[in-house]
Order: sequence, then C-alpha cells, then structure tokens
Amino acid sequence: MNITSLKHQIWILSSIVVGILCLANSFVLAEDYLSKESETKNVNSKLTMAGYSKVLANENHWNSELIQVGSGSGQWVETVDTRGRSRMVEVCSRDDVWLISARDSHCHPSDVSLLECSRLVNGCWQSESLTNLTNDHANDKTKVTMIYVHGNRTNLKWAKSRAVQFYGNTLRSCERPPLRFVVFAWKSEAEKVRVIPDYKIKSNRSVTIGKAFCELLNHFDDRKMLLGGFSLGAQVVLSAMSEAELRDPITKSGQYQVAVIAPAINSDFSRASLAIYPQNSLVRHTDVFVNRDDCVVKVSEVINRRDNASCFHITDLANYQGGTSVSVHDITCEVTKRHSIENYGRSVSVVSRVCDLLNEVFEERQVKSGQKNDG
Repeated sequence: MNITSLKHQIWILSSIVVGILCLANSFVLAEDYLSKESETKNVNSKLTMAGYSKVLANENHWNSELIQVGSGSGQWVETVDTRGRSRMVEVCSRDDVWLISARDSHCHPSDVSLLECSRLVNGCWQSESLTNLTNDHANDKTKVTMIYVHGNRTNLKWAKSRAVQFYGNTLRSCERPPLRFVVFAWKSEAEKVRVIPDYKIKSNRSVTIGKAFCELLNHFDDRKMLLGGFSLGAQVVLSAMSEAELRDPITKSGQYQVAVIAPAINSDFSRASLAIYPQNSLVRHTDVFVNRDDCVVKVSEVINRRDNASCFHITDLANYQGGTSVSVHDITCEVTKRHSIENYGRSVSVVSRVCDLLNEVFEERQVKSGQKNDG
C-alpha cells in the first residue's frame, strides 16, 4: 500500500468518525429538532418585520391578489412540536393546503392509486380525490401551486406538522399571490437503530419515490408550479425531474421552478444523473440553499465519497454553462448547524427567494391565461 492510498484511507476514516459524532447529535433528530432563537448566528436573520424590508419592497406589485404579513380570518391548525408541545399555525384565508401521502409508493411507485389525497378544512385533514386537486390547479389561476417534499426521519404526523410550520415561518411572512401549498409525504421514519445503514435505506428510497412523485406531476395539466425539497426531499424532486425528462418531455406547457434546501443527494444518482441535470428541459431554474456547517449534509457527502470516489456535487452545477441555470445560495451565516426545516425556513434568503419564485410562477400563469383568453 503506497503512502497516498494510506493517507486517503485515513482521511476517509477520520471523516466518518467526525460524521458519526455529528449524526449522534443531529441526524437522529433530523426534522424533529426545533432550533432555539438564542442559537441563531446572525440576529439580523430573525424574521422580524424590519428583516423583511427587502422582501416587502414591491408592496403594490400584485395589488388585490397579495397575501400580507399577518392577514387574518384564515383557518388555524394545531401542529405537533418537540418535547410533547403543540403549536398553532394560521393558514391565510386565500391559501389552500393539501396533502399527498405516498407512504406506500416505494413498493409500487408507478401505481397512482397508492397516492392518498387530503385537504385542510377548518383545521382538519379531510379526504379528497387527486382529481379535485389537479382540477383546482388547472382551473383556479388566482392561486400559485407549490409542492413541498420533506426529508429523512419524518413520519406522517411530523410531515404534516413540519410542512405547515414551514408554511407559517416562510410562506406567510412575505408578499406573494394566494397559494396552493401541497405537502408530499413519503415513508422516511427510522427503520434501523444504526443511523448510517438507516440513512442508506432512505437515500435509496428517495430515488424510488422520485418515480411516484413523477407520476403525481404527470396528472397536472402543466408544469407552471414551484417544487421544493428539503434534505432527502431534494433527492425526491431531482429524481422526478430525471424520470419525467425520459417519459414526457414536450406534451405539457411551461417549465418547473425548483428550490432545494440542504440537499442530501444519493451517491448513485449523483454519479449517473446529477451531472446531466443541467440539460433537463423541464426545469427553468434551480435554486440550491446550502449550509457549510450542517453536520448531516457533511455526513451524507462523506458517505457518497466512500461509495463513489468520483461523486459529482450538486454545487458543481452552478459552474455549468448552458442548459438549465442553477444558483447556489450559501446561507451558512443565516442559520445554525441544525438540520431542520424549522431552522432553514427562517433564513431571510430562503424566504425572499421562495417568494420571488412564487411571484414569477404566478405571473407566468397569468400571462398564459391572458393569451389563451385573447386567442
């Protein structure tokens, strides 16, 4: 064994040891952790009205269609929190919240009948047909659609609660058009005691679930929507985009806007599909939000390097010339190291950019709708 090879193995071993320590304190908690305000690095990143001066600059742009901070007369929903606590979140009166449960879809990802659809009505989840959701998207152009995919170690209860809390922290706090917020839930709770084998199960599953997510998207009449994914949820979204590109590249109008937060990418996918992602004609633009201090993401990258020495990193996409544009936003100074959507959802950069994307998608739908009516 030569010295270079030995040094490489020592580096990998030390990285894994550090990663395991991070996992013990952070990864097991995953989205269950609530970051404390006192741990926030940059006090200016806290979501105060003053902190949103930039976000709210164009206050007259959408006129009567705007959702304002603190708008009332909406419905309240009780969500679960850490340590047995609960939290009430208000859903704006002009917004709709839907849930697509794909928790059995990893067994048969192409079977759309396994997707269970619900809608939040008066603070309670009521069963709906998937057709009602897709028809609502097609016919009601006064709302913009966003589909959000959660990450690892999240059961159905947490999927509902964390997604609604993300809505409350991030999407209620800026100026935007009325929203159709769709939560995509998949089976990602812990299945093994050892966190790394458990992670690998969910990492591989997220690629498979991407096919089920693709089946869901194929039921919408157009691509004019925002797709958001956190952690392994980002892998679900990217896998769906790869799958959709192969199946149905031209029959539907528009392109998806994609925003991924603290993405954890599967090593096999990064080797086979991520490098050609910029050539995907279905995506208009992809925003990637990264935190260099996130222990969970660090560990996922170590695992990828161990499994795939030539791993292509998602941030490398920002250097790609031509094809789908990718923007990488380093928000390390705005958030803590905790791997939680509760933490990331309070980043001013995340809030500002996500709301900009919702406005862009909404404007595109209005333009297309106007052209159709004129013609």
